[in-house]
Amino acid sequence: PYTLPTNERSVFRGQRIGFVFQQFHLVPYLSVLENVLAPSVSTRRPDAQSRAMRLISHFGLEPRLHHLPSELSVGERQRVALARALLNEPKLILADEPTGNLDPASATVVLDALREYASQGGAVLLVTHDPHAAGRADRMLTMKSGRLDEAG
Repeated sequence: PYTLPTNERSVFRGQRIGFVFQQFHLVPYLSVLENVLAPSVSTRRPDAQSRAMRLISHFGLEPRLHHLPSELSVGERQRVALARALLNEPKLILADEPTGNLDPASATVVLDALREYASQGGAVLLVTHDPHAAGRADRMLTMKSGRLDEAG
């Protein structure tokens, strides 16, 4: 992908990689539905609306469909971010501390969703300091003094 021109790299990322951040990075003036649909702007996915609605329903966000991020709980914001990451059915999800700001129940929802995605053939690269989240991984690497080591 590095040999591709910038615009083609963007399309590649949009189609193949989903991102879930600790701080959510939702667009503050877009509704739940619009935030989930945001990745479809660059990929022009024809079934984006119906897929977004299925993901919103899957994450129990239907009652919050037209709410702005500021009107959501922290757990709801992360579920919106996860739905957004899954919209284009990427091959890889990069997740940076996706449970870092969540209560245990919300963290479980996120980790279960990532596990389900991985069991269906997707790959998840999760960065975390949370031993519970790390313990759910099939393979774990630890970083110490700038070196990666296989754990366990």
